[in-house]
Amino acid sequence: MAVFEAEPSVLAEKRKLRKSLFRFDLIFFTVCAILAIDTIGQSSSYGSQAIFWLVISAATFLIPYGLLTSELGTTFPVEGGPYEWVRLAFGHMAGAITAVLYWLSNPIWLGGTLAATAIAAMDALWGTKIADNTGLSILVGLGFIWVAVMMNILSLRSMKWVPNLGAIVKLALFGGFAVLVIISGSQHGFKGSLGGMFDGLGPAFIGVIGVLVFQWVGFELTSNASEEMENPQRDIPRAVALSGIISTLGYAVPIIGVILVLSSKDILNVSGFVAGYQAVVSNALGTGAANVLNGIVGAAVVFALLSSGTVWLMGSDRLMAIGALAGSGPRSLGYFSKRFGTPVPVNVLSGILASLFLAASFLITGGSLKNFFTIVLGLVISTTTFSYVLVFPALVVLRRKYPNARRPYRVGGGVIGAWVTMLLCEAYVVGATIFSLWPNLFSDKVTGAVSVGGVDIDRGQYELTVFGATAIMLVIAVIFWAVGRKHAIYDRWPDEGTTADRREVAGVRRA
Repeated sequence: MAVFEAEPSVLAEKRKLRKSLFRFDLIFFTVCAILAIDTIGQSSSYGSQAIFWLVISAATFLIPYGLLTSELGTTFPVEGGPYEWVRLAFGHMAGAITAVLYWLSNPIWLGGTLAATAIAAMDALWGTKIADNTGLSILVGLGFIWVAVMMNILSLRSMKWVPNLGAIVKLALFGGFAVLVIISGSQHGFKGSLGGMFDGLGPAFIGVIGVLVFQWVGFELTSNASEEMENPQRDIPRAVALSGIISTLGYAVPIIGVILVLSSKDILNVSGFVAGYQAVVSNALGTGAANVLNGIVGAAVVFALLSSGTVWLMGSDRLMAIGALAGSGPRSLGYFSKRFGTPVPVNVLSGILASLFLAASFLITGGSLKNFFTIVLGLVISTTTFSYVLVFPALVVLRRKYPNARRPYRVGGGVIGAWVTMLLCEAYVVGATIFSLWPNLFSDKVTGAVSVGGVDIDRGQYELTVFGATAIMLVIAVIFWAVGRKHAIYDRWPDEGTTADRREVAGVRRA
């Protein structure tokens, strides 16, 4: 092969990165990324069948997904990991599509369901009436967005406490909720039931697969900051294993709790967890104590939602910045702050896009939180899962292209094991994407109103927003690829035993 030389402009940006993440951080980063309060209601709305598919998907998606990301994350431990895996496997166009979808889905999520759930929590637990006023809802949502953006602009070393604390707060909320459910249920019984778990599994799977996959993803997020880790090759597999176990229990507890304490008609997408908490807190503790606790729980829920948006922006903004540096986007988006070591241009652009999406969506839906939540969650799920469609096949392609690359961790079973692992993951993300773009597919409701998470919404309005936004993102990806071709980098990964600095190998121009 040709002799490769390090690209100075890429190295100049990567030298601004600082080692900030240790094993403890990786575990809590991943738990914070995976556990999402805003989707508890959506999952729970499918009743006990959601528990069945939660367990099945944990065994047939979460575990293979963890194995796959452990191998890729330790074999190719570079900044912007998932983008680099796709680019090394399939080229810059594929990298651009992955980067743009992965990145843009997060500002949309931040300005969408996270902001909507935060507003719903404030109204329910603090007694505010924010959702009754579209203008006030937009103003509060903007404040929520820009706090998250500022946390991303500041250095990772100084802001990593946000996802670390966010993970702890989420686990505390779910654990406390479980205790309240047990106390309330033992004294007053349960409104809901876990019966009928095996009834209507097919329709339930079509409805819930998108949100389940969306809930599970996040193992690769820390790989977007691989060059800011102390030892990614040692710590990533352990962090994936521990965070996977914690997250599985973390989801099972609140979903079961919500199903038990709320009747099916009372489980709504936008307020599922908060509604479940409200249903048991007074019964368990009495009105006086409940009023005091509501203030604390409200603050905890808002912070937990904020930490979710913050940690995902930390990963996705870095991925997009590295993509821009490598030739899958405008070079100007690849700048990292010398002071903070963060991709400030992408951070700011994420905030602007989240703000625009928040305002536009509230105005389009007439300020209805339920309609807003349903449309945005469908868009976020479909674009998020779509962004993984090329990530998972990279496992088998990179094994073939770089058979001698050092693999500290390897998916077991040889070639067959790698293919089975990849195909399981791929089947889930493809199915999740399709069923999120076309809700109620294979049912008699496929041409009627979209029924998602207990909310019916006009199909034309839903599909216009979801398909239109997805198409725009794909066009942006093509434009980014075309613009990035002028400074595109074509590199190889070192063979086993090569002593080259991998930061340099990940940023070289073809000689």
